[in-house]
Amino acid sequence: MKFKGAILLSLLFFGTAFSQDSSFVPLPQDTIMPLPQDTIVPFPQDTIVLLPQDTAFVPLPDAIDIFDTTSRDTTIKPGFYFFALLGVQFIDFKDRAKFQNLLDIRFAELKASYLEDSLGLFPQKQDFQKVNLTFPIAAGLIWQLNDMHSFGLGLSFLYSNESVILVDKHGENYNLRYALRAFPLFTEYRLLISPDLISLRNGDYFSLFLRYYWMLPGTEIYSTWGKAKADFEPLGNGFGVFLGYRFAEWERLSFFGEIGYSSLDVKSSDKNRVLASWNLGGISIFIRIMI
Repeated sequence: MKFKGAILLSLLFFGTAFSQDSSFVPLPQDTIMPLPQDTIVPFPQDTIVLLPQDTAFVPLPDAIDIFDTTSRDTTIKPGFYFFALLGVQFIDFKDRAKFQNLLDIRFAELKASYLEDSLGLFPQKQDFQKVNLTFPIAAGLIWQLNDMHSFGLGLSFLYSNESVILVDKHGENYNLRYALRAFPLFTEYRLLISPDLISLRNGDYFSLFLRYYWMLPGTEIYSTWGKAKADFEPLGNGFGVFLGYRFAEWERLSFFGEIGYSSLDVKSSDKNRVLASWNLGGISIFIRIMI
């Protein structure tokens, strides 16, 4: 019986051993099978990956705003700068009524000539504009003391030409005109208005510009009815007050928008002058480029 039991145990042992997969070949313990670089090993959806306690996450920086001025210095540094002004001005020229009156007189003469024989065409008239619009330009130098104060010296030029046409009974055209020309020399003082008082965006600011003017030779009125050369006034011819806003900057280059009012009284001592005095001031809008 003992011999049969031993044979039975042997058969069970060998049957179990040969029932396993005979193709399995064990690898040495130090063997590492590298995966290709682009291989992605997916985790089951419910897998939770535990990181060591000392692992720290570094947040990615937010998108950089190139228009954000809080992280860069936008102060205008002390020193000398060149500037140029381009703008539009509505000249406060109230004496335009005198030239309109001279035009009406000339037209009345043409009508009287027509009524004498009632032959030909009825005379036609074109009136002067009621607004004198000009596009002044200026250039100069600025001495920037600090971010609050600066002084400037500039020369500007403005020109306004008003022209109309009269047609007589024969169909002949007559061109009548008057023109305003001026060469204002000015000094200016700029005062920074604190951003705590008025501001639209961090780093940019408003400024107050105060200007004083002298009319240089070449300032005059010339017209169909005569002309008047302006006298040079050593004490000056007027002033201007402007509010400016620096809306853009890059390195030393700055851009300002300005709006304000000026009063420029001009006098002429010519014997045959068409006007004894007139004003070339008014409301102006400028774009200032400073570098």
